[in-house]
Amino acid sequence: MTLLLKAAAVSMAGAVMALLLRRSAPELGLGVSVAVSLMAAGLAAELLSGLTELLSLVRDETGLSPAVTAPVLKCVGIGVVTRLSADICRDAGQSAAASAVELCGAACALVTAMPLIRALLQMIG
Repeated sequence: MTLLLKAAAVSMAGAVMALLLRRSAPELGLGVSVAVSLMAAGLAAELLSGLTELLSLVRDETGLSPAVTAPVLKCVGIGVVTRLSADICRDAGQSAAASAVELCGAACALVTAMPLIRALLQMIG
């Protein structure tokens, strides 16, 4: 909860600074937005470190191989990076670049999930 409050405070302060800077120097406003996004992502990474421990516990208790659980974690990371990158592009007024980032993120997630899809097809077959 405290990390969420920290992230919210940093994000709001950064948004105000970015708005003030965009009037005189738009590129500095974008830089502030990027820096704030990275700081908030760093705070979230602290929370997500426990997720790897949970996945290890799931693997140990269920006997699932890392080949099954690793793509799930990778897809979550791809989704987070894609969302942040696309939002930064939109903040910069580059909606086409944001759409391209989202398309690339979707393709990366599909490629990452292919081992799971293959395993599912083998189980069905």
